[in-house]
Parts: sequence; C-alpha cells; structure tokens
Amino acid sequence: MIPMRFPQLILCLLAPLAFPPAARAETPRSFLSHPPLRPLPSPSARALGEGPVRFVDPARGDDRSGGSEAKPWRTIKHALKKLSAGDTLCLRGGSYFENVYCAVGGTAEKPITIRSHPGEVAVIDGGIPEFQRDPASAWEPVKDGAAGEYRSTKTYKNIRDVVGLFGDSNVGLQTYWHAEDLRADNELWITDPEKKQPVQPVWCGPGLWYDAASGHIHARLAHTHLQTPGLANYAGETDARKLPLVIAPFNSVALFVDGARHVRFHDLVFRGGGQNTVVLQLGINVEFDNVTIFAGTYGVRARGTGPLRMTDCSIRGMIPPWAWRDENSLHTYTPTAHDPFVPSPETASARNISRLPTHAVLVTEGSYEFEVFHYPYNHDWEIAHCEFSEGHDGVYLSGRNIRFHHNWVDNFQDDAIYLSAPSPYFNDGIFIHQNLISHSLMAFGCNSRGGPDGSIYISRNIADLRRGANANRPSPKNPQGTLSNYHIFLMHGREKLGVESLFFYQNTFICPVPANDAYAHRTLSSTDDHTVRRVFNNLCVYLNRYPSPPPDRTPLNDIQMDGNLHWSPAPGAEPPKGLLEKTRACAASEHNRTKYPPGWEASGVVGDPKFAAFSAAPDAANDYRLQAGSPAAGAGIVLPAELEDPLRPANGARPDIGALPRDGEPLRVGIRGRVVAGGREQSKE
Repeated sequence: MIPMRFPQLILCLLAPLAFPPAARAETPRSFLSHPPLRPLPSPSARALGEGPVRFVDPARGDDRSGGSEAKPWRTIKHALKKLSAGDTLCLRGGSYFENVYCAVGGTAEKPITIRSHPGEVAVIDGGIPEFQRDPASAWEPVKDGAAGEYRSTKTYKNIRDVVGLFGDSNVGLQTYWHAEDLRADNELWITDPEKKQPVQPVWCGPGLWYDAASGHIHARLAHTHLQTPGLANYAGETDARKLPLVIAPFNSVALFVDGARHVRFHDLVFRGGGQNTVVLQLGINVEFDNVTIFAGTYGVRARGTGPLRMTDCSIRGMIPPWAWRDENSLHTYTPTAHDPFVPSPETASARNISRLPTHAVLVTEGSYEFEVFHYPYNHDWEIAHCEFSEGHDGVYLSGRNIRFHHNWVDNFQDDAIYLSAPSPYFNDGIFIHQNLISHSLMAFGCNSRGGPDGSIYISRNIADLRRGANANRPSPKNPQGTLSNYHIFLMHGREKLGVESLFFYQNTFICPVPANDAYAHRTLSSTDDHTVRRVFNNLCVYLNRYPSPPPDRTPLNDIQMDGNLHWSPAPGAEPPKGLLEKTRACAASEHNRTKYPPGWEASGVVGDPKFAAFSAAPDAANDYRLQAGSPAAGAGIVLPAELEDPLRPANGARPDIGALPRDGEPLRVGIRGRVVAGGREQSKE
C-alpha cells in the first residue's frame, strides 16, 4: 500500500471521484485520454448508520493507530483483521493500491459493512502504483521502437501478463499478444485469401505488450484513424509519461471474497484487476450496493456463493470504442497449440491479436469446494437495477434461484447474456425478466453442454438490437467495417449433452433476420427430447424482412409456441404467403397437439403492433408501449399458471403481446432506474 501523496494535477486525474460535491462542481474534469464511455461514479451521501465505525485513510492513516476517525488505519488489509460482527469499515476518499482479501464473519443480525465515507469515493485499485503516481518516471522511450512506444523503466518479471486502462477516464487499453501488432501502422484487417498466412500486423488502438523475457511493460498510445461513421477514434495524449495508466499484473485481484459471511460493500469502486477484478468464492450473504467495478479480463467471477444481492451497481468492461470483435476473439487455441507460443499446421492461418481485454463482465463457475454436497452452488442471487457494458461477452448466469431483473446490458461484441451453466446439471430456476439488452451481436446465447436439467425463464425483456456491435474490423475491401446485430438467441458448441428447458414469454425482440433465417428470432432452435421449450406472447420485430416459416426439419420435441406477433418494418416488406398457416400445419406443430391441442401459433398475429413511437434507425427514440387499436392488445394467450409474470392481467384476462402492457409505464432499468428502454441517449437518461 502506497500513501496518497500526489501532486495536485495527478490527484485530479487519478481520483476526481474523491472530491466532495461542491469541489467537483468548481473543478471541471479534463481528460487527457478519451472521455469516459459511461458516467463516472459520484460520491454518496448515505449516512454511516448505527454500530461501531472504524476508519481507514490512505494519506494520513497509520496501521499502528486505533482505527478511530481521528486516528485512522492506513491499509484495508490491516483493518479487516480488526473487525467484528456489526462493525462498519469507513474508507476515506482516494485510491487504495491493494489486493484486498476478505474472509470476515458478520452475522445475519450484525453484518459487517465496508464502504466509502459519506461524500467521498474510495477506489480499491489492484494496479501497479507507479504508473499512476509518477508516470513521468515510470516510462522511457523505446530505442528503435515504433513511433510513440514506451517501456517501463523497471522490470516486472514473473507476472505472466498485464491488463490496463486509462487512469483518468477508465477507458480500456488493448493487451497485445505480439509486439508486431503494438508496433504496426496498419489499422486494417488484412488476410491471405488462400488462408496460408495469418492476418497481417494490425494496430488496434492504445495498448500494452508485456515482454516476458525482459520483464519490461511496453505501452503505445498512438491515435486511431478508422473511417467507420459514428465510431470514436482515439485522439488523446500519446505520451505515456504524461497521464496515469492503471496497469495490473494478470493475477491481480482487487477484491477476493473468500468464505466471508454477512458482509456488505457500499459506495465503492474496484479496478486494477488482471484476469479478475472481483472474485467471490464461497461468499455467504454478500451484498453489493452502489458499487462500480471496472473489469479486467473478467469483472466478477463467482463460485459457490449465495445468497448474493447486487443493486444499483455497474460492471464496465475494457473494450474501447475503436476495438472490434475480430481482434478480441480467440482465433488459436487447441490442445496442442496455443498462440503465440506454439503455432500448429491446423492454425497456421490464424493468430490471436488482443484477447485479454474483457471477455465477460460477470462469469459463474460450476465447480465448488465440497463435491458431495448439494450446496454450495451459486445460489439465491438477486441482481437488480444494475448496468453491464463494454465487453466481448456480457453476463453468465448459472446456479440455483438466480433472479436478474431491471438491468441494462449494453454494448457487447458477442453474447449479451449467456444462459447455460459452465458445467452440467448446475442450472435450475434462472429468472431473467424486465431487462433491456441493446447494442450487441446477440441477446442470448447457450451452449450444448450446459444441461440437460434445469429451467430458465426469460420474460418481459426488451432486446433492442437496432444498433449493431463492432463485428468485423475495417479491411481493404470493407474500409468502414461491419456492424452486426445477428441473433436474439443462438446455440454454441457441438456437444450432445443438451440445453436446459427454456421459457421465452412476453418479450419484445427487435433484430434483423440473418441469411440462415430466424422464425421467432430462433427461440425454437436447438431443443432436446428430454427438455421443454415454450415460446409465448413475444412481440417479434424483424428489421430487414419477414422470416420464413419454421422448416419441417424442426425437431419433434416438446415445443409449445403460441400468441406471438410477427412484424417487419422494412420498406415494402411482405410476409411469406401462408406464414402462420404453414407454421400451424408443420410436423412439429402436429406432434405437439397431444400436449398443446391448439397447435403452434393458433393465436399468432402478423402485423404492425402500433408502438407508441417506433423507428428502425439505430439512435431514434422509441416507445415500445402499444397504442390503442394495436393488434397485439389483448391478443396473447393466458399463460400457464406455473410461468411467473409480474405483469399478469387480473381475472384471467388475455394479456397484451410483448414486454409492455399498453396502459403501463415504460420499462426503466439501470442504476436507480435512470435508463428508459428505447430512449435516444440511454446512457445519459
């Protein structure tokens, strides 16, 4: 732990969040790097509450003192050893360069609270301090390197790799596998048409490269010059000596909750994680409230934890706006060859560019400590009014009794919400409802080895994929690159174990139809003969064209589908002749009449739902409630009693189709409900 004795300029850049509200109003924030992608955390006025309060101050504290407000401790590491049930640990504003290990034990009646001081923000940072405290001395130009390349003046051996972000704005840096990409001038994705050579060296924006042989960390912050309309390029400071960088060793963990019991984290910021920023292992009754987590490769990794409650929090990934799915995907990984170390004949035409920036913001693991017991799984979670953004993947939800609602999941290059468990038989009772999913390649993904048992309920969500994700980096033939919004639901993997029972009902899904078709946005796909699939009362908007009817090769499994509305707003779009008739008469529909006599889409509708406001333009402000006279009004089927629905009509009335009842409120999600689904500037709402 290094005391916070910064020059005033560096203090303003590194910890602007520690200023009280009045000072922050008088001190305009300037960002030498790129402006923040999301609002930065602001101080909370939450009162300290009752019970004993201990204090930590990184600037004037002393671990030999008593931990009072007048004589605070200096490090969190020391303070946690002094806490008892019912205590509050109050952290004064500033940055704490620590890897915090937390195994404290509160009780249900007397939990332990770890929080920022009212009016201040404590930042728990697992990064290497000198790159923020004294960047002018931490870097030196690289002789014979690329223009604008710097390397650390110190060596850092035996740390595997590094992950980083800009210290003033928390915008992510790339971590390059190869020095040739860090030093490249080319910004286009150039491949060999015969696939005999790997992609040519490519500059993907400000980033780091770790030279394991010497222990030096290299940084290059050169500008980007991509021509994609609306894409933000990097145009900030290029001298690493002039601005703070958060650089973490690969195995740095800002917070490790290990068997802690009845502990609450309030009004805090965690950053400076390497592979993981926060790890939860066998946490029991853990709460996060008004916490911001800046992810490393992962934001939160959880195993065997529960109950867990997360409210009004955000997990921000490191994928910057000038990054693309191409360079952040893993192209080479086989049991015998792992780029960049051991290329193989099978992977000679592929190589990895930059994969350490955020793979996913929240992941769950299926392994646990005591193999013979039912628990601890991840179990009894509630994640509500939170925000997740800027990753390759978004959130992985698995365990028992997991409830995920009123969250905003935005800007992911692949799967926004991953449904299947990482290990077989680990999912049961996953409830995903009343969320907004936007600006992503796919809303929901599964894998075919996550089942075969368990049930996942997906209801009252709005998946608004009008705006595509940065998918294919600009190339000589495609200089603007490709923004893609590919599917609402997609299955990954070729394993035969299967997928859990999935229930899609009362959702509003807005996405194009891909070349391989997507009736009901693929919610019928990849079923099993030992699980069930339900697709009821979904409002399906197809941005580019109508889909074809389900093919006759649809498996004859237990699939019930009814009450869905299908509409394409594309100019001149016409539904295929007999779209619903062919759906109702297909073999899979006839097969399911024994369990669902009406057959598929007996109450299905084709037509304009008459939203209160709608445009297919990616940035237009929409209102997904229904106008009077909508063909979706009162046209859904009455849901089976076993399907939970917080907006179920009274007296057994038929519901409106889609996520929002026509006489209800718009969907508000995110921190304190600040985001309205369909809003023009959702991040600033």
